[in-house]
Amino acid sequence: MKIIIITPVRDEEEYINFTIESVLTQTLLPYRWVIVDDGSTDNTGKIIQSYLDSAPFMQYIRIDDRGYRKPGQGVVQAFYEGFKTIEHLDYDAIAKMDGDLKFGKETFQTIVKRFEDEPQLGITGVVRYEHTTKEQQLKRVTVAKGHVTGAFKFYRKKCFEDIGGLIPRAGWDGVDIVKARMKGWKTGEIDSLKLFHLRPTGTSKGEGLKKAYEKYGDISYYMGGYFWYFALRVIIRSLKRRNPLVGFYMMKGYFNSRRNGIERESPDFRRALRKLQLERIIFATKHLLGQADELSEV
Repeated sequence: MKIIIITPVRDEEEYINFTIESVLTQTLLPYRWVIVDDGSTDNTGKIIQSYLDSAPFMQYIRIDDRGYRKPGQGVVQAFYEGFKTIEHLDYDAIAKMDGDLKFGKETFQTIVKRFEDEPQLGITGVVRYEHTTKEQQLKRVTVAKGHVTGAFKFYRKKCFEDIGGLIPRAGWDGVDIVKARMKGWKTGEIDSLKLFHLRPTGTSKGEGLKKAYEKYGDISYYMGGYFWYFALRVIIRSLKRRNPLVGFYMMKGYFNSRRNGIERESPDFRRALRKLQLERIIFATKHLLGQADELSEV
């Protein structure tokens, strides 16, 4: 299988070398890797360009600085700037990958094998570990069964086309999962692989905890799932972060979007999402009771 990777980056000078070294040491190299510099004001661009001569499959694109971050939307816009350069190529899978990651040398090869072994697998990735904002110890980021973190996401080409690509707003990395399942594709992470996310959630320059969790609330309203499911997420995230402000900001983001009349996903999408949420609650309950299969199944 030929894989193509697109990596939108902005001000990643502290981390981008870890991501580049992780890719260059893979047992299976990508067919093409496009890194899109979304207006970095630090040395991110210089670091990337220093590797280009030794890695002919790498391509660097620079976008003029807009002067601020656009969480979610800016990432997708940068992704599609890179996509323009590869859409004419023959490939089998495409990935959106962040520039602040570190992962093992057999990651790409394992992902390709999973795609080859499971023809109905449309979206996959790996288990994410990151620092919390208060602790230095790396901890696993638990996601719902079938979800795949937006930081490292591989799409079978046919699945990517079926879902119409990525939506240009925050929440794209949840919408794609629901749409893929509506089309009959399987989704989920490969539990045997680890990904180290070096920049904790909410610490990106120009974002912060408040904006990050208000964004989560906005996404939940936009997607249109059950409110009780969202409220449960609020409680769980607040407890995990040991910070009641997390839940407050999530609720604020949700009700701000509701008050502003943000256009939501289609009724069919919302029905599919609510069905998926019920399935996840049932699965989680059975797992807690020791009656479910291993979480690694996708």
